[in-house]
Amino acid sequence: KVCNFIFCAAIIIALSNASAAEPDRPAKAESGQPAKAEFVGMDTCALCHEKIAKNFKRSEHARIVVASKQKGQACETCHGPGSLHADAETKAEKHETIINPGKKPEACYQCHLDKKGEFSLQYHHPVPEGKMGCTDCHDPHGEDGVRPGTRASLYGKNAVCFKCHKDQAGPFIYEHEALSEGCDTCHSVHGSINDKMLVQRDTNLCLKCHFQANLTSGGFIGDSGHTTRIPSGPCFSGGCHTAVHGTNYNDHHRL
Repeated sequence: KVCNFIFCAAIIIALSNASAAEPDRPAKAESGQPAKAEFVGMDTCALCHEKIAKNFKRSEHARIVVASKQKGQACETCHGPGSLHADAETKAEKHETIINPGKKPEACYQCHLDKKGEFSLQYHHPVPEGKMGCTDCHDPHGEDGVRPGTRASLYGKNAVCFKCHKDQAGPFIYEHEALSEGCDTCHSVHGSINDKMLVQRDTNLCLKCHFQANLTSGGFIGDSGHTTRIPSGPCFSGGCHTAVHGTNYNDHHRL
């Protein structure tokens, strides 16, 4: 009996020491109960995502400290508590235990609620349909958010659009000068009530820039009278200035 008691005591002490040696991770959930993720901090994320963590410190998101209702900041503000993700052994498990805003825009909508409204408009990029995500155009982690006023890309406002819309990129002999101001001069990039996601409909869009004070008296735009032309239809779909992004053939942007 004494030997059995000593043997049992030794087992209890060994188990206690093994438990104390384990890293500070949340206890495993009981059988049949889902484990609950806890916050682990950005330093833990950086062990595997070193480059992303380094770039993130330079990003606009890093300068805007947004804390969750508990204690998560930095990575876990958007991706959720990361303990289960850090402990996962397989790639599939890692994907299942963390929020990916690139595939779930709801994570972005927590702060960018106005963009959720724009995506609900009739003409929009197919983010709600799951055909693309916010991260296809925006890099929330680093370099692409550094340059003020060009959150889409460090290399210019249009570069991210030209990744998909290559035909509009040029180069053209006769470029539409509006492109130098950015695609969003004419297009509402998240969503619009107008076809082609235009910020305004019909000729009103062109007249934002191409307007002369004598328009009502002579109807001149540039060096040509447009009194009878404007009522016939929009500049770009009325059969005149159809190459609105640029052309190699005509300085009036005709094809």
